[in-house]
Amino acid sequence: MQGLRAKPVHIGQQRAVQLRHRLGGELRLARISAGLTQRQVGRLANVSQGFVSSVERGHGAASLAICARMAAASGHELAVRLYPIRTIALRDSGQLALVQSITARAAATWHPRLEFPIGPGDLRAADLVLEGAHEVLHIEVERSLVDLQAQLRAAQLKREALAERFDRPVRLVIAVPDRRSARTVVRSLGVAGSRSLAVSSRAIWHAIRDGSPLGADGFLFVPATDRALSNGNSKK
Repeated sequence: MQGLRAKPVHIGQQRAVQLRHRLGGELRLARISAGLTQRQVGRLANVSQGFVSSVERGHGAASLAICARMAAASGHELAVRLYPIRTIALRDSGQLALVQSITARAAATWHPRLEFPIGPGDLRAADLVLEGAHEVLHIEVERSLVDLQAQLRAAQLKREALAERFDRPVRLVIAVPDRRSARTVVRSLGVAGSRSLAVSSRAIWHAIRDGSPLGADGFLFVPATDRALSNGNSKK
């Protein structure tokens, strides 16, 4: 467990070194294309010429604010964006209880796979995969819908990659806690969203319990964990 927890630290440190060198190179190109010397950029960004040189070579620990000032001095704007490369472990994200609620209700004909790898060389994983004879359910668990469009797009990209691993249709199911706030957000998707995620939560539960094909994508509202687990265990 200790090794697993340290892994993101090592990955982050290695990535930070790569990004420092890449950013330094881009700042250097921006400065040269603007026809400025390191001394001029340093004066505009309120840092020394030596500091500019160090940043451009990927050395030192320049703050985000200083890098943004150096970029602005060369007529550029610094932008930062996160790209999903892997799924946080279910046990670490607090999603495991929702997954257990779903698998407790699943028919024996489904073959459940937790944290199923998307593909070779891809660090992402599907939260839960239910493999059936005619169809595969790719279930992504979201504890809250903070940016539905972004969360949905990330899940769809996972499903597209996952579909290459199976010879059966792969249906996308977004599972969320059954709260009024979640239902309100889902309703806000409108007509376009309703068409792409057309299957109702009730129909999804029916397919999970009976092992029948789902036929399309949809949202699954998962009841309070304790109640869902007790109900699921009592029916088995």
